[in-house]
Amino acid sequence: MAAIYRSCRVRPLPPRVISREQLRYVTCSRRALGLAAKSPATEPSTCAPESPIQNTPRSTKPGNEQYFNDILFRSNKTGQVAIRVPPKFASKEDEREYQKQHLAVAFRALARQGYDEGLSGHISLRDPVNPEHFWINPLSKHFAMMRASDLVLADEHGHVLPGGAQRPFNVAAFVIHSEIHKARPDVNAACHAHSIHGRAFSCFGKPLEMIFQDALKFYKDHANHGLITCGSTPDEAAFLFISLDRCCHAQLMANAASGPGWEKRHIPKEEAEWVQRRRGNSNRMWLSFQPYFDQEVEADPSVLE
Repeated sequence: MAAIYRSCRVRPLPPRVISREQLRYVTCSRRALGLAAKSPATEPSTCAPESPIQNTPRSTKPGNEQYFNDILFRSNKTGQVAIRVPPKFASKEDEREYQKQHLAVAFRALARQGYDEGLSGHISLRDPVNPEHFWINPLSKHFAMMRASDLVLADEHGHVLPGGAQRPFNVAAFVIHSEIHKARPDVNAACHAHSIHGRAFSCFGKPLEMIFQDALKFYKDHANHGLITCGSTPDEAAFLFISLDRCCHAQLMANAASGPGWEKRHIPKEEAEWVQRRRGNSNRMWLSFQPYFDQEVEADPSVLE
């Protein structure tokens, strides 16, 4: 492993003592808070359903100002052209069901990108009902066949719990994800898979260069220790993984093509910092995953079962 990327924006937590073996797998970096100022009082608060396919209980209370600031979108003059927003939940049980469905879809989306390989790869979700527990994929279940009911609920000791599928899960998944969730309460989801370009890039032990716009969401937001992405939702972690692997691919191609007369031009620090704040926030990452969500649910609605 050679690089961990994450996207939650909180103040750093005190160091957590973990074993040398666990440290080989887990190193989380952080981002500065970097939130934009609240939008004016005239900012429209109308929102469309999160998905035309999924009908989830949601609150009608206002509070989307930060979301509107983070997304950068255009509406009509009266603000009646609504933007898709994350749902509000009536209970933790409703939130659990929604997040499990999106976790299952995340596996399908990664499979479509070719990130499945044998027993390797896992995505975890902190349980909204009991934050010390997490949901994970069962061992030897293909990503492309995952459903919400296939997910395993595990405790902090690695035991399979009632309430989820009664199936074993990967030991490496427990070592990696349990330590991430213990060390970083702000991280609700973590994604790890053995993608081809991620593996090729990680063997050099170097960070991404800021030479193209899509890489800027990872500006000063990674440490060389394994291709893992983390986020506040499975949607965010999954999209960041897809984007990260593509950035690794682009970096490798740029490196191969560079030479006399073809020197790489790096994006200036000030521009990189601004774009990272505006385009690398959790809200934008959540929304960026929704087209993948729609594609997978339309292809096979049983993923939500």
